[in-house]
Amino acid sequence: MPKDVVELLALFDLTQTGDLSFRGPQPRTLLQRLFGGQVLGQTLVAAAHTVPRARHIHSLNAYFLRPGHNDLPLDFEVEELRDGNTFSARRVVTCQGGREIFHMTASFQAPEPGLDHSAVPPTDGVSPPEECPSLREILEGRFGARLTLLQEWESLDVRLASPPDAGRNGGNMRAWVRTREPMPDDPVRHAAVLAYLSDMTLLSVTTIPHEVEFLSPSMQMASIDHAMWFHRPVRVDEWLLYDMISPSASSARGFAMGRLFQGGHAVASCAQEGLIRVLPTTPA
Repeated sequence: MPKDVVELLALFDLTQTGDLSFRGPQPRTLLQRLFGGQVLGQTLVAAAHTVPRARHIHSLNAYFLRPGHNDLPLDFEVEELRDGNTFSARRVVTCQGGREIFHMTASFQAPEPGLDHSAVPPTDGVSPPEECPSLREILEGRFGARLTLLQEWESLDVRLASPPDAGRNGGNMRAWVRTREPMPDDPVRHAAVLAYLSDMTLLSVTTIPHEVEFLSPSMQMASIDHAMWFHRPVRVDEWLLYDMISPSASSARGFAMGRLFQGGHAVASCAQEGLIRVLPTTPA
């Protein structure tokens, strides 16, 4: 997976294969299956390639239909649903090896003035990023070994902003995140990386209220769907506070919501439901 920003951005260099068709590259990876955030970000870029540059992504809704393989390219087929005076809507079917693995509907809007308000970022118990331990330090300290999974995200700097909490409102976790190196001034790339990183830790929050380890072999976890709203322009090479909460888990499914803050404003929100199945243990 991307070891630096150059390799991360290379994921979103799609090759056009038809009027509304694109192909995305695969990175070298140690993961056994495709990372959902990669599919999310690449599919967003495919949709963005078919709308006027002045129109920016403001929402997407997506379903993960099948696990993706780490050794086959992704093919994106875009359908132009509507182009209005200010909004454009697209549907994208993502395939791998001729099989549909992912569907996304996305909406784009030309910027315009309007009513404006924002929630303020949480401050209770949140330390500044320079004082926070990295996610790698936390998880390696907890599991007592170097985690192969974390090597997949070396291009990102992720730090735990406050200890995970299993309170009355469900599991909660807050993290600081940004790319380790500067990014070019391309709103599509910043939105794609934001979608990519939004899938990194969100589902894990659904296990916080329970006595299970989300990285354990006894847990089967997979994203089912992902929705995202882009409220304001964002730079993913500057610190973002990712505030995540899980209000519900039932029927082997966990639900989590996230808010992303930058510069004192809400810049994006997301929601995800995923499989969190506890596997039966084998007697010793």
